[in-house]
Amino acid sequence: MSDKMMTDTDMQDLLRRFAAPLAQYATTSPARNDLADVMVRTLWAAMIAGPEMEEETWKAFREIAHLSEDGLKAIQDCYHQQMKPVVTPEQLEILRKRFGVRRKL
Repeated sequence: MSDKMMTDTDMQDLLRRFAAPLAQYATTSPARNDLADVMVRTLWAAMIAGPEMEEETWKAFREIAHLSEDGLKAIQDCYHQQMKPVVTPEQLEILRKRFGVRRKL
């Protein structure tokens, strides 16, 4: 991957690696697989959008998805400790440029 480019294949590979920590949860049933897919895509978008969107995502998981505090904490821990570290700061910047995300200064 060049410094400023990320192909669709590169991005899909990175997304798969980002999603991998939820794979064990997702394989237990088709319903859980669908839920894990939605969560991965939501967390992926929130990560790219930045900290403000991450906070809104946690709020939505709590208020709209009705996750318990324990369930939310488990997902937050997984996200911060296993999922988010897969993406380097350089890759995150490339993704933000690719999707036209402008951050507040």
